[in-house]
Amino acid sequence: MRHVILTCKNHPDLRWSTKEAAVTNGRYNGARHLFFTGHIATFKGMHQDGSGIDVSPVQKNADGTFTVHRECDCSSYDLVVAPEDALVKRS
Repeated sequence: MRHVILTCKNHPDLRWSTKEAAVTNGRYNGARHLFFTGHIATFKGMHQDGSGIDVSPVQKNADGTFTVHRECDCSSYDLVVAPEDALVKRS
């Protein structure tokens, strides 16, 4: 079962991952665990195997410091399928 990339409708810069069984009609349905994967500012592209996007909750800044991005406080029902999920390779 493949993972689906999710974003918060109120915070479209954040990303989560869950198994496809937890998505109904483009929305998170609560049927599986969520994994916070990070902030779109850390987007490096797709994983080499095409299984999803390469993001991180930690961002290295130009001055050498780091910013740790956290999950938003929104309800999990605000999570929807992210636009780039369409690029994920289907097995």
